[in-house]
Amino acid sequence: MAADTKGHAGTPAITKDTYNMLCVGIGGTGVIRASMILGWTAMNDGFKVRTAETHGMSQRGGSVSSYLRFGKSLEGPFMMEGDVDVLLAFEISEALRNLHYIGEDTAIIVSRTVVIPPSVLTHRMLKIDGEKCIGCGNCLAHCVPSQVFRGHDDAQKQFTLIQGEARQIRNGYSVVLDSCTGCTQCIIDEVCPFGAITAFNDWEYPPVPEIENDLKAASRNVIIVDADQIAVQAGNILAANVVMLGILAGIERVPLNAETMRRTVESFVPKKALEVNMKAFNEGLAIGKNWKQRRG
Repeated sequence: MAADTKGHAGTPAITKDTYNMLCVGIGGTGVIRASMILGWTAMNDGFKVRTAETHGMSQRGGSVSSYLRFGKSLEGPFMMEGDVDVLLAFEISEALRNLHYIGEDTAIIVSRTVVIPPSVLTHRMLKIDGEKCIGCGNCLAHCVPSQVFRGHDDAQKQFTLIQGEARQIRNGYSVVLDSCTGCTQCIIDEVCPFGAITAFNDWEYPPVPEIENDLKAASRNVIIVDADQIAVQAGNILAANVVMLGILAGIERVPLNAETMRRTVESFVPKKALEVNMKAFNEGLAIGKNWKQRRG
Protein backbone atom coordinates (compact mmCIF):
# COMPACT_ATOMS: atom_id res chain seq x y z
CA MET A 1 0.00 0.00 0.00
CA ALA A 2 1.38 3.41 -0.94
CA ALA A 3 2.24 5.86 1.77
CA ASP A 4 -0.12 8.73 2.48
CA THR A 5 0.52 11.93 0.58
CA LYS A 6 1.77 14.50 3.06
CA GLY A 7 4.16 17.36 2.70
CA HIS A 8 4.50 20.94 1.66
CA ALA A 9 2.44 22.68 -0.99
CA GLY A 10 3.80 21.93 -4.42
CA THR A 11 5.36 18.62 -3.41
CA PRO A 12 4.88 15.86 -6.02
CA ALA A 13 2.39 13.18 -4.99
CA ILE A 14 3.72 10.15 -3.13
CA THR A 15 2.84 7.05 -5.12
CA LYS A 16 5.29 4.48 -3.73
CA ASP A 17 6.56 3.35 -0.36
CA THR A 18 10.21 3.72 -1.37
CA TYR A 19 12.11 5.79 -3.92
CA ASN A 20 15.56 4.91 -5.25
CA MET A 21 18.09 7.40 -6.54
CA LEU A 22 21.63 6.86 -7.80
CA CYS A 23 24.20 9.65 -8.15
CA VAL A 24 27.29 8.80 -10.19
CA GLY A 25 30.28 10.65 -11.56
CA ILE A 26 34.01 11.20 -11.25
CA GLY A 27 35.80 12.37 -8.12
CA GLY A 28 35.59 16.14 -7.90
CA THR A 29 32.30 16.57 -9.80
CA GLY A 30 30.18 16.98 -6.66
CA VAL A 31 28.54 13.56 -6.49
CA ILE A 32 28.77 13.08 -2.72
CA ARG A 33 27.73 16.63 -1.88
CA ALA A 34 24.69 16.40 -4.16
CA SER A 35 23.69 13.10 -2.59
CA MET A 36 24.02 14.60 0.90
CA ILE A 37 21.78 17.50 -0.09
CA LEU A 38 19.19 15.08 -1.45
CA GLY A 39 19.34 12.96 1.70
CA TRP A 40 18.81 15.95 3.97
CA THR A 41 16.04 17.23 1.72
CA ALA A 42 14.24 13.90 2.07
CA MET A 43 14.67 13.92 5.86
CA ASN A 44 13.44 17.51 6.09
CA ASP A 45 10.39 16.41 4.11
CA GLY A 46 9.69 13.73 6.71
CA PHE A 47 11.06 10.61 4.99
CA LYS A 48 13.29 7.87 6.29
CA VAL A 49 16.60 7.87 4.44
CA ARG A 50 19.28 5.26 3.75
CA THR A 51 22.52 6.00 1.89
CA ALA A 52 25.70 4.22 0.84
CA GLU A 53 28.71 5.32 -1.19
CA THR A 54 31.41 3.79 -3.35
CA HIS A 55 34.41 6.09 -3.60
CA GLY A 56 37.09 3.92 -5.15
CA MET A 57 39.97 6.13 -6.27
CA SER A 58 37.67 9.15 -6.35
CA GLN A 59 40.26 11.69 -5.25
CA ARG A 60 42.42 10.58 -8.18
CA GLY A 61 39.72 10.96 -10.79
CA GLY A 62 38.04 7.58 -10.31
CA SER A 63 34.38 6.60 -10.39
CA VAL A 64 32.08 7.60 -7.53
CA SER A 65 28.62 6.18 -6.84
CA SER A 66 26.21 7.28 -4.12
CA TYR A 67 23.07 5.24 -3.42
CA LEU A 68 20.09 7.02 -1.87
CA ARG A 69 16.78 5.48 -0.83
CA PHE A 70 14.01 7.30 0.96
CA GLY A 71 10.38 6.62 1.86
CA LYS A 72 7.95 5.94 4.69
CA SER A 73 9.35 2.47 5.30
CA LEU A 74 12.65 1.01 4.13
CA GLU A 75 15.60 -0.99 5.39
CA GLY A 76 18.94 -1.24 3.53
CA PRO A 77 20.55 1.44 1.32
CA PHE A 78 21.12 -0.65 -1.78
CA MET A 79 18.64 -1.05 -4.61
CA MET A 80 17.84 -3.72 -7.15
CA GLU A 81 19.14 -3.37 -10.67
CA GLY A 82 16.48 -1.87 -12.91
CA ASP A 83 14.62 -0.32 -9.96
CA VAL A 84 16.13 3.19 -9.89
CA ASP A 85 13.66 6.07 -10.10
CA VAL A 86 16.28 8.71 -10.89
CA LEU A 87 19.85 8.43 -12.13
CA LEU A 88 21.88 11.62 -11.72
CA ALA A 89 25.11 11.41 -13.71
CA PHE A 90 27.65 14.19 -13.26
CA GLU A 91 29.89 12.72 -15.99
CA ILE A 92 28.33 11.30 -19.13
CA SER A 93 30.27 8.04 -19.47
CA GLU A 94 29.39 7.19 -15.85
CA ALA A 95 25.72 7.21 -16.88
CA LEU A 96 26.55 4.63 -19.50
CA ARG A 97 28.49 2.56 -16.97
CA ASN A 98 25.45 2.37 -14.67
CA LEU A 99 22.72 1.63 -17.20
CA HIS A 100 22.08 -1.78 -15.62
CA TYR A 101 20.42 0.04 -12.71
CA ILE A 102 17.78 1.80 -14.78
CA GLY A 103 14.46 0.80 -16.32
CA GLU A 104 12.58 2.28 -19.26
CA ASP A 105 10.75 4.73 -16.94
CA THR A 106 13.83 5.85 -15.01
CA ALA A 107 14.50 9.57 -15.21
CA ILE A 108 18.12 10.04 -16.31
CA ILE A 109 19.59 13.50 -15.76
CA VAL A 110 23.05 13.73 -17.30
CA SER A 111 25.71 16.40 -17.47
CA ARG A 112 27.48 16.40 -20.83
CA THR A 113 30.76 16.71 -18.93
CA VAL A 114 33.65 14.54 -20.12
CA VAL A 115 36.32 13.64 -17.57
CA ILE A 116 39.09 11.26 -18.64
CA PRO A 117 40.86 9.84 -15.54
CA PRO A 118 44.47 11.07 -15.16
CA SER A 119 45.67 7.47 -14.81
CA VAL A 120 44.40 6.84 -18.32
CA LEU A 121 45.89 10.01 -19.79
CA THR A 122 49.34 9.43 -18.33
CA HIS A 123 49.64 5.75 -19.19
CA ARG A 124 51.50 5.20 -22.45
CA MET A 125 52.39 2.12 -24.45
CA LEU A 126 55.63 1.57 -26.33
CA LYS A 127 56.18 0.16 -29.77
CA ILE A 128 59.40 -1.06 -31.37
CA ASP A 129 59.59 -0.66 -35.14
CA GLY A 130 60.97 -3.91 -36.58
CA GLU A 131 62.11 -2.14 -39.74
CA LYS A 132 64.39 0.19 -37.79
CA CYS A 133 65.51 -2.13 -35.00
CA ILE A 134 68.81 -3.93 -35.72
CA GLY A 135 69.07 -5.72 -32.38
CA CYS A 136 71.89 -3.65 -30.92
CA GLY A 137 70.53 -4.21 -27.41
CA ASN A 138 70.84 -0.61 -26.27
CA CYS A 139 67.23 -0.58 -25.06
CA LEU A 140 67.74 -3.83 -23.15
CA ALA A 141 70.79 -2.41 -21.40
CA HIS A 142 69.06 0.82 -20.43
CA CYS A 143 65.63 -0.54 -19.34
CA VAL A 144 65.90 -0.40 -15.55
CA PRO A 145 63.04 -2.85 -14.87
CA SER A 146 64.41 -5.15 -17.63
CA GLN A 147 61.12 -5.09 -19.49
CA VAL A 148 62.58 -5.43 -22.96
CA PHE A 149 63.77 -8.83 -24.08
CA ARG A 150 65.34 -10.44 -27.11
CA GLY A 151 62.86 -11.64 -29.72
CA HIS A 152 62.76 -15.15 -31.15
CA ASP A 153 63.88 -14.16 -34.63
CA ASP A 154 67.61 -14.93 -34.43
CA ALA A 155 68.13 -13.93 -38.05
CA GLN A 156 67.09 -10.32 -37.52
CA LYS A 157 68.11 -10.24 -33.84
CA GLN A 158 65.32 -7.80 -33.08
CA PHE A 159 64.14 -6.82 -29.65
CA THR A 160 60.52 -6.47 -28.66
CA LEU A 161 58.30 -5.68 -25.68
CA ILE A 162 57.11 -8.42 -23.38
CA GLN A 163 53.52 -9.54 -24.02
CA GLY A 164 52.04 -11.22 -20.99
CA GLU A 165 54.17 -13.28 -18.62
CA ALA A 166 57.75 -14.04 -19.68
CA ARG A 167 60.64 -15.68 -17.83
CA GLN A 168 64.37 -15.20 -17.77
CA ILE A 169 67.19 -17.04 -15.97
CA ARG A 170 69.08 -14.73 -13.64
CA ASN A 171 71.91 -16.07 -11.49
CA GLY A 172 70.56 -19.56 -11.90
CA TYR A 173 67.00 -18.66 -10.85
CA SER A 174 63.92 -18.42 -13.07
CA VAL A 175 62.19 -15.06 -12.56
CA VAL A 176 59.04 -13.55 -14.04
CA LEU A 177 59.48 -10.36 -16.06
CA ASP A 178 56.74 -7.77 -15.71
CA SER A 179 55.12 -6.15 -18.74
CA CYS A 180 56.37 -2.76 -19.93
CA THR A 181 55.19 0.00 -17.57
CA GLY A 182 55.14 2.65 -20.27
CA CYS A 183 57.51 4.89 -18.32
CA THR A 184 59.04 6.04 -21.66
CA GLN A 185 62.40 6.60 -19.97
CA CYS A 186 64.08 4.87 -22.91
CA ILE A 187 62.61 7.50 -25.25
CA ILE A 188 63.47 10.36 -22.90
CA ASP A 189 67.08 9.16 -22.72
CA GLU A 190 67.15 8.53 -26.50
CA VAL A 191 68.76 5.14 -25.95
CA CYS A 192 67.84 3.86 -29.42
CA PRO A 193 70.24 5.38 -31.97
CA PHE A 194 67.85 4.44 -34.80
CA GLY A 195 64.63 5.91 -33.37
CA ALA A 196 62.92 2.51 -33.37
CA ILE A 197 61.02 3.09 -30.09
CA THR A 198 57.88 5.23 -30.06
CA ALA A 199 55.14 5.83 -27.47
CA PHE A 200 51.39 6.23 -27.85
CA ASN A 201 48.32 6.65 -25.65
CA ASP A 202 46.36 3.44 -25.41
CA TRP A 203 42.91 4.69 -24.45
CA GLU A 204 39.58 5.28 -26.10
CA TYR A 205 36.66 7.37 -24.83
CA PRO A 206 33.26 6.60 -26.39
CA PRO A 207 32.02 9.41 -28.68
CA VAL A 208 29.55 11.56 -26.74
CA PRO A 209 26.81 11.37 -29.43
CA GLU A 210 26.97 7.56 -29.23
CA ILE A 211 26.64 7.67 -25.44
CA GLU A 212 23.62 9.96 -25.76
CA ASN A 213 21.97 7.57 -28.23
CA ASP A 214 22.54 4.62 -25.90
CA LEU A 215 21.02 6.51 -22.97
CA LYS A 216 17.95 7.51 -24.96
CA ALA A 217 17.51 3.93 -26.13
CA ALA A 218 17.55 2.72 -22.52
CA SER A 219 14.95 5.13 -21.13
CA ARG A 220 12.19 7.38 -22.43
CA ASN A 221 13.03 10.04 -19.82
CA VAL A 222 16.51 11.38 -20.55
CA ILE A 223 17.66 14.95 -19.94
CA ILE A 224 21.18 15.81 -21.14
CA VAL A 225 22.49 19.28 -20.34
CA ASP A 226 25.74 21.23 -20.37
CA ALA A 227 25.71 21.64 -16.59
CA ASP A 228 29.26 23.01 -16.51
CA GLN A 229 28.42 25.76 -18.99
CA ILE A 230 25.23 26.68 -17.11
CA ALA A 231 27.21 26.83 -13.86
CA VAL A 232 29.85 29.05 -15.45
CA GLN A 233 27.14 31.44 -16.63
CA ALA A 234 25.76 31.45 -13.08
CA GLY A 235 29.19 32.45 -11.79
CA ASN A 236 31.16 29.30 -10.87
CA ILE A 237 31.67 25.93 -12.56
CA LEU A 238 31.65 24.28 -9.11
CA ALA A 239 27.89 24.89 -8.99
CA ALA A 240 27.26 22.35 -11.78
CA ASN A 241 25.96 19.78 -9.29
CA VAL A 242 23.44 22.33 -8.00
CA VAL A 243 22.23 22.86 -11.58
CA MET A 244 21.51 19.12 -11.71
CA LEU A 245 19.61 19.26 -8.40
CA GLY A 246 17.49 22.11 -9.73
CA ILE A 247 16.59 20.04 -12.80
CA LEU A 248 15.59 17.15 -10.54
CA ALA A 249 13.35 19.44 -8.50
CA GLY A 250 11.76 20.79 -11.67
CA ILE A 251 10.82 17.47 -13.29
CA GLU A 252 9.01 16.30 -10.10
CA ARG A 253 9.77 12.60 -10.55
CA VAL A 254 10.27 12.04 -6.82
CA PRO A 255 8.25 13.56 -3.95
CA LEU A 256 10.85 16.06 -2.76
CA ASN A 257 9.67 19.61 -2.32
CA ALA A 258 11.58 22.12 -4.45
CA GLU A 259 11.57 24.77 -1.73
CA THR A 260 12.91 22.28 0.82
CA MET A 261 15.69 21.37 -1.60
CA ARG A 262 16.46 25.05 -2.17
CA ARG A 263 16.78 25.67 1.58
CA THR A 264 18.93 22.56 1.97
CA VAL A 265 21.28 23.78 -0.77
CA GLU A 266 21.51 27.11 1.08
CA SER A 267 22.56 25.31 4.26
CA PHE A 268 25.35 23.43 2.47
CA VAL A 269 27.09 26.23 0.56
CA PRO A 270 29.28 29.03 2.00
CA LYS A 271 27.63 32.42 2.29
CA LYS A 272 30.02 33.91 -0.26
CA ALA A 273 28.85 31.34 -2.83
CA LEU A 274 25.17 31.49 -1.96
CA GLU A 275 24.09 33.86 -4.75
CA VAL A 276 25.87 31.83 -7.43
CA ASN A 277 24.42 28.54 -6.21
CA MET A 278 20.90 29.91 -5.97
CA LYS A 279 21.18 31.20 -9.52
CA ALA A 280 22.45 27.78 -10.65
CA PHE A 281 19.61 26.03 -8.82
CA ASN A 282 16.98 28.31 -10.38
CA GLU A 283 18.43 27.78 -13.87
CA GLY A 284 18.23 24.03 -13.38
CA LEU A 285 14.72 24.30 -11.92
CA ALA A 286 13.53 26.19 -15.01
CA ILE A 287 15.06 23.55 -17.31
CA GLY A 288 13.34 20.79 -15.36
CA LYS A 289 9.96 22.49 -15.35
CA ASN A 290 10.20 23.21 -19.07
CA TRP A 291 11.02 19.54 -19.76
CA LYS A 292 8.06 18.42 -17.63
CA GLN A 293 5.72 20.83 -19.42
CA ARG A 294 6.84 19.58 -22.85
CA ARG A 295 6.24 16.02 -21.72
CA GLY A 296 2.70 16.94 -20.75
